[in-house]
Amino acid sequence: MVVYLVDTCVWRDFYENRISKSGSLIGKFAADFFLKVLKHKDNILYSEGLIKELRVDYDKDDVDDMLDMLIRCNVLKNIDIKKEEFFEAKQISEKRSLPFMDCLNAIQARNHNAILVTRDLHYFNKLKDIINAVRPEDVK
Repeated sequence: MVVYLVDTCVWRDFYENRISKSGSLIGKFAADFFLKVLKHKDNILYSEGLIKELRVDYDKDDVDDMLDMLIRCNVLKNIDIKKEEFFEAKQISEKRSLPFMDCLNAIQARNHNAILVTRDLHYFNKLKDIINAVRPEDVK
């Protein structure tokens, strides 16, 4: 079983069925990734941080809709944000001038031996010493 932590941008790609500026079907890539997770009975971790980020653009019902199928299939697992993870993320965020939540995602992925699924380049460039990041379409 493989464990993933999925960045907010991938959830948004899936829910909005987004197309990138270059014409890539990133919504389809995200949907295909979630189907692979279901097929292989892998796990996806999430914390309250994901919920807070999604609630910026979506109401509670939309967020519940987004997560519901994976929760019902027992694929989505909630993890707590530990105090030491919070402080480490804050320190890395300030030191590297990166968004706090992205640093927290990286730390939680590392601490839970999860692969971080994202499209955000700074995970690949500025946080690669902390985590292994992959794009949804690169998950085998």
